[in-house]
Amino acid sequence: MQAYRTCTSYSQAQVYDIVSNVTDYHQFIPFCTHSKVFTSRPVKAGTGNQVVMEAELGVGFNMFSEKYTSLVTCDQPSQVKAESADATLFKELTTVWRFTPNVERQKLKEPQASHHPSCWVDFSIAFEFASPLHAQASGVFFDKVSSMMMAAFIDRCAQVYGKR
Repeated sequence: MQAYRTCTSYSQAQVYDIVSNVTDYHQFIPFCTHSKVFTSRPVKAGTGNQVVMEAELGVGFNMFSEKYTSLVTCDQPSQVKAESADATLFKELTTVWRFTPNVERQKLKEPQASHHPSCWVDFSIAFEFASPLHAQASGVFFDKVSSMMMAAFIDRCAQVYGKR
């Protein structure tokens, strides 16, 4: 598993909106060739709204071009978790995005906290390819691609909300 953390100049709500918008991934994520949401259903969660989506993502790099299905669980405005539901490409692929307002701990539960103008973004990814060929090829570039993903989402925030 790899983990990344950064503090952004965007609110928790803004970063959540970018990460939970799976349909647009192909427009800004490196090596993502297409992104499509098949189903989306709201679920009432404890403290906020939860949405579960089934999405297909295409990835392409040099001679590799694959697609896979993920189950994406969005807990507004604090977390987006995606798990591969397609065992043909991955034995495991789990990504977790957590968004925390950059406020004092005692203020985290306040309703306006999600709109504070900066937040912490924690991103973790765990994966194992089903194919030894894919596993060998990914070892060369996976670290770089993972860090590029974090940067791509922050850059997308700048495109949508303005550079800060």
